[in-house]
Amino acid sequence: MNEMLIRKLKPAPILVAGDVMVDEYIIGDVERISPESPVPVLVARDRLRKPGGAGNVVQNIVTMGGEVALFATVGKDNPGKWFKNYCEHIGVESFWVKEDASRPTTIKTRVVARNQQIVRIDEEHVGPLPTELENLIVKEIGSAITQVRAVVISDYGKGFLTPRILEALISGARAQGIPIIVDPKGMDFRRYRGATYITPNLKEASLASGIEIHSEESLVNAGKALLEQADVQAVIITRGRDGSTLVTRKKAQDFSARQVEIVDVTGAGDTVIATMALAVANGLSIESAAGLANLAASLVVARFGAASVTLDEMVDSLNGQVRDNKCISFEDISSVLRNHRIAGHKIVFTNGCFDLFHAGHLDLLRQTSSLGEVTVVGINSDESVRRLKGPSRPIIALPDRIAVLAALNFVDYIVPFSEDTPLKLIQEVQPDVLVKGEDWAGKEVVGSDVVNARGGRVQFAKFVPGISTTSLIKKIRGEG
Repeated sequence: MNEMLIRKLKPAPILVAGDVMVDEYIIGDVERISPESPVPVLVARDRLRKPGGAGNVVQNIVTMGGEVALFATVGKDNPGKWFKNYCEHIGVESFWVKEDASRPTTIKTRVVARNQQIVRIDEEHVGPLPTELENLIVKEIGSAITQVRAVVISDYGKGFLTPRILEALISGARAQGIPIIVDPKGMDFRRYRGATYITPNLKEASLASGIEIHSEESLVNAGKALLEQADVQAVIITRGRDGSTLVTRKKAQDFSARQVEIVDVTGAGDTVIATMALAVANGLSIESAAGLANLAASLVVARFGAASVTLDEMVDSLNGQVRDNKCISFEDISSVLRNHRIAGHKIVFTNGCFDLFHAGHLDLLRQTSSLGEVTVVGINSDESVRRLKGPSRPIIALPDRIAVLAALNFVDYIVPFSEDTPLKLIQEVQPDVLVKGEDWAGKEVVGSDVVNARGGRVQFAKFVPGISTTSLIKKIRGEG
């Protein structure tokens, strides 16, 4: 595999059909046991939502630059409204996401305390669609399928993919010569007959084939059995930390996983099918598509939660580089921190100009990082520094100030801001701890109300005596 292969993944229209859901996380701390019954009492700090099921496939495709036509249903409820709004937010038309009054939006609520899931609550209605709605979806699939270059079927067994809808998707795509990739569910893959590729994991492949997979030989035999059962061209069996195996009627080929520290395998299968869809939509062979999917999956399992990757990150990984993702825009920082909150990480925030970086800055950031697992630093833009410090400042331009902060291994994220105060940024970051210098003690700290309202706190950091950027500038100029 080489960089040019990744660069061939251009934006392409892909139809995704399947069961969407909302993944909700209630995150907080457990400090006592309920007096009513022997259960923990969670003091909630955050409530987060992410697209789940086929929605995560969509998120992955969009992150890699693909264009999506999503066919799914949600309920006429708040989670359904949120899901459709989220689609619009990431640039996915929600026209084909239909509301079904008879079926509430599937929502999976995970209650998390300090990186430990206490309980999961599933709200769902599993069953077929109303006939009238099914008829409408089948008709609209027929008109949309001529405009795409690949079809993804993401089956979570919630009932959207009825036999008629599967038939419309598979026969319609085959008539247009469009590849169909299936993330399957259940023990009978005959319902996907006529698709091009299926991507079961080890457990799914074993159950559907009836073959206990315990060796390379049994793995290949299971793949061959599924080839016949589903009448597909290839089966890609995902194997977690062991990569994946491509089985066709002529050969079997293993794709080893890249050596990374596995943090969370959630959503890795969605990344696999999304990458493969974009690859085959661009005319790449199934071997190339499987190799690229394996690379993308190895990156997402090194992150918390159901993550996604960009093509640039894939290129950097292939070249043995680590992309510096520390500098995050104001618009993106909230979503970047979402997975950390889900993991129960304490988020700590401080800010400053950091002009002529010195020992005082270093000590402030060290103290800040010691107060939590994730350190976010707000840094004033050049224009903001000039308004605060005068026309001769900053001495060091913003890109260079960011580069110095990014070199510190205890700084996780750096967010430039152009306002005179970091209030808007604090509202976006929602830190658990806000750190200011001890000279702010007894004064009104900007953003303290935001932090206190969510149960956080303000911490004052000690100063390194006798050093400041102003005193250094005076010394350099011979003024002091």
